[in-house]
Amino acid sequence: MEDKNQHQPKRRPELLTAFCILSFIGSGMGALVYSMYGLFFPAMRQMFESGEMNFPGLDILMTGGQQYFITGAVLFSASLAGVVFMWKLKSIGFHLYAGAQILLLLLPVLLLKDYPFPYIDGLLTLAFILAYRFYLKFMD
Repeated sequence: MEDKNQHQPKRRPELLTAFCILSFIGSGMGALVYSMYGLFFPAMRQMFESGEMNFPGLDILMTGGQQYFITGAVLFSASLAGVVFMWKLKSIGFHLYAGAQILLLLLPVLLLKDYPFPYIDGLLTLAFILAYRFYLKFMD
């Protein structure tokens, strides 16, 4: 006898959908911004040095060089890919997302001069990872 539930697609829980949408926004914007800064770093450095572009903390970000932004773009892209997999209810997405997010927390500490550990970002990252961990049982 055939199980009727076997042919029905899994439904994504509504709260998981909400977390995924927030992560799409965050990781997508991060990937876009870091990619643009990484690709156009020489022009950005010139604008910074001439005083055309200045915002609080930019001097610290510039100490990481182009490597910082390219690495960030790769990690945000990996995080975004993880979210896409979780949207499709694939558990590999959780591992990809969690790994990328943890490395994103460490990135500024390792590549930027005098950058303190981002504790608030760490708490937010931990909250999302734990929320996604709860929904692993709904993923393949």
